[in-house]
Amino acid sequence: MDEPFVHIVDSEIDHNQLEKEVYQLISEFDLQEQDQISLTSIDGNNDWNVSTGKMVDFPHPERYFAEINTGIKNTLIEKYIKQFSKFYRWRLLKIKGKQTYSVHVDGLSNQSNLRVHIPVVTNKDCYLCFYDDYPQHSISNLVKHYHLETGYAYEVNTTGYHTAVNYGNTDRYHIVGVRYENSNNGAH
Repeated sequence: MDEPFVHIVDSEIDHNQLEKEVYQLISEFDLQEQDQISLTSIDGNNDWNVSTGKMVDFPHPERYFAEINTGIKNTLIEKYIKQFSKFYRWRLLKIKGKQTYSVHVDGLSNQSNLRVHIPVVTNKDCYLCFYDDYPQHSISNLVKHYHLETGYAYEVNTTGYHTAVNYGNTDRYHIVGVRYENSNNGAH
């Protein structure tokens, strides 16, 4: 199994203020029921759904979703998005308590998928999980679990098989941006 690339890229994230802004955003724009919220779009027009869902359904490549929505201008959310300016298609991702994503692979052929994860709200039972192969009946796979703490930003390579799980009782929120690199350029 290639070692998943998970490392801290900022250890001074103001998660208390970030949490306040996220809950204010959700309340102000009535986004309580959404599990994914677009923070960036093609033109910054507050389309909170434009970059949610699967890439194959998008009318444009992910890199086009790079304009910060006007509803988060002059916020700490905007500051952190600008701090990681090589990333795009920024979203707020929620995993409800006792839920998990399917095991999947992110990315395009011959490219590494790198993401910045900024945990906003979490609990001790939330993990990113990386598999050495796709799970199959009666076959043992190595799975590595990573708990991402608030107060930090992490760069994560999500090119291989992985999932996110929330075994806890409270919702987990992460702000996530995407970036691709050519695999032959020494990407992690």
